Amino acid sequence: MTTGETPLETGLNLRMHQVREMVDAKGFSSEPERIWEMLALIHSEVSEAADAYKKGQSHEEVGEELIDATIRILHLLSALEVDADAVFDRKMHTNWERPHRYNTVRGG
Repeated sequence: MTTGETPLETGLNLRMHQVREMVDAKGFSSEPERIWEMLALIHSEVSEAADAYKKGQSHEEVGEELIDATIRILHLLSALEVDADAVFDRKMHTNWERPHRYNTVRGG
């Protein structure tokens, strides 16, 4: 972190801030009553990625749909006022502490 830089201006939080600036400029609301809609839009982007993969589209095209989902996730995290970097770091630590394949028999 450079001098004068706050923790919210790095990593995921920086991307979250960039997304929020863009969606605000484009007129998309980040109000709490839109939380359900934002969740549904994340789901739709993931479905588009699955469909692109199923149809044999390039990994680049599948990746673009996944980035759309990531943008929507970052928008939602900004609306929830979550410190994305801190939550990511905590979750990764938790996942590293879990057993191999998280003790599942199927899937994963």
